[in-house]
Amino acid sequence: MPLVIEHIFPQSLGGGDDRDNLAASGYRCNEFKGAKTHAIDPNTGELVPLFHPREQKWTEHFSWANGGTDIVGLTASGSATVVALHLNNEYVVAARSLWISQGWHPPRDEI
Repeated sequence: MPLVIEHIFPQSLGGGDDRDNLAASGYRCNEFKGAKTHAIDPNTGELVPLFHPREQKWTEHFSWANGGTDIVGLTASGSATVVALHLNNEYVVAARSLWISQGWHPPRDEI
């Protein structure tokens, strides 16, 4: 899965190229994100901010399921991000399966 540099706060909404606004992202998930900063929490139907990798801790908002192939949202922001960015799309789940078979996934500091 190729990685791309994404703007956490989109350029189209005034986000800059400063390091604090950039993050590595999977190409496919970044395509789903586009200029979104908020999404609907599937559990409550409310509009909530997407997960912010510079300001929030991954393990507080997500966990691994199905042996590490799937991401589950633990908070409204986490759940909305999983759905909006299609974090469990068939391609990334297949890639995670391969990574697991090689012992590369899930990250040890997130288990």
